Amino acid sequence: MKRFDLRQLMLLRILLGAIGVAVWGYGYRTDDANVRLAGMAVLVVTLLLRWVPKRWLSDDQPSHRS
Repeated sequence: MKRFDLRQLMLLRILLGAIGVAVWGYGYRTDDANVRLAGMAVLVVTLLLRWVPKRWLSDDQPSHRS
């Protein structure tokens, strides 16, 4: 299974955030509550990606724990 590095995760978060804002804005403009909720759901997923465990990310350098 391929692991993400921090740069890829940051890019994913930025893209999902932009998509979430665009979907929410479209729902706001068309006054469609379901589309607004879908945009908010994408933004929540983006927020939850903030707490991705470090072990899910690729570790190019060994950690030096004492």
